[in-house]
Amino acid sequence: MTRIVLAVALFATITACQSQTSNTVPEKLLGVWKTSHSKYADRFIEIKKDFVIFGQGGEKIELHALADISESREGKLFFYAISHINHHGQRYKFSFYYDPTDGGTIRFKNQKQIVWTKERR
Repeated sequence: MTRIVLAVALFATITACQSQTSNTVPEKLLGVWKTSHSKYADRFIEIKKDFVIFGQGGEKIELHALADISESREGKLFFYAISHINHHGQRYKFSFYYDPTDGGTIRFKNQKQIVWTKERR
């Protein structure tokens, strides 16, 4: 029984160290992210401290309030999951990998082949 309790405690400690949830967006993620992929050429994602703005083509945008963000590490990459709430109160989550090399890029968990880069101002 003691071994089981110790194993559970060790697992909980390791899991807690690997992932952190916060309401603060890391500075490196703030900004407008775009891709050159033809399917999303007129789209963007803007990550702000309190909001996520999804550019849906043309002048159509959708503004969502940021609820929380979790961060974990997978090798040299950071894995982020941002929870956000639309104007109807529906909660959504989008997840992506952040690679800090070459000024930083993000790739969505479900579209790893598409690279998004932060717009330089």
